[in-house]
Amino acid sequence: MSKRRASPGLYGLVLVSAAFSASADDIRIRADPWLPYSGGSEMNPPGYMVEMAMAIAKANGHTVQYRTMPWANALEVVRAGSADCVVGAYLSDAEGFEFPKTGWGPSGNVFWGLAENPWRYTGPDSLGDVRIGVIEEYSYGEDLDAYIKAHADDKARLEIVPAVGRGIVRLMARLIGKRIDTFIEDRSVLAYAVEQAKMDPSRIIALGEAGEVESVYIACTPADPRGRAYADMFDQGTAQLRSSGKLAEILARYNLKDWEGAEATP
Repeated sequence: MSKRRASPGLYGLVLVSAAFSASADDIRIRADPWLPYSGGSEMNPPGYMVEMAMAIAKANGHTVQYRTMPWANALEVVRAGSADCVVGAYLSDAEGFEFPKTGWGPSGNVFWGLAENPWRYTGPDSLGDVRIGVIEEYSYGEDLDAYIKAHADDKARLEIVPAVGRGIVRLMARLIGKRIDTFIEDRSVLAYAVEQAKMDPSRIIALGEAGEVESVYIACTPADPRGRAYADMFDQGTAQLRSSGKLAEILARYNLKDWEGAEATP
């Protein structure tokens, strides 16, 4: 952590705390590639949550060191205090972390399949006749996690793709190649991947909601008092991003709109 005076606010953002911002931190943020939320470390654009974190950190005199790794590893290093925050976290998969009061958008998992697939997800009992694609070490909610755990070695029911790089690309390839019947993924992640692949959006359709819509967060380490301070800084900085118009500018790069007022659980 270098010692220097905080720079003036960026895009009209106010400094959260003069005492906190008096020295510049290099805030270590970790995630896995999960566009549009978070991209790879060398990707441009890097993901809207990463851009939000960078803008708020800069306005408060800090820098961001962003790296990607498998999601389970990202949670582990932040929980231990070896890194400061993760982006793309649910309340349920980062228990004990320091969270802002409000999330950075809604996230909802859906079963996806080819348009000609007549199957529809109506609950765990409807999974018996389909082969599902999932990403290694991802959580899909209590019921689906239990199903995945019970059938992890059953190749006829489940294909688990590695949590390296963009898992959505592997899942889409397996679906189009008819190696799986359906896969589970967030709506925004699927939409972004289809757009980037320049694919006909009617080719892959929703086959049923996989759970409730949840808020997705930046979540900071419980192992260092700065974790709480960072969470508060990002919380207050979000309001300033919104009022300045910078949030809308960031989201537009991903064909997204401000989620304020959206129905998502806190």
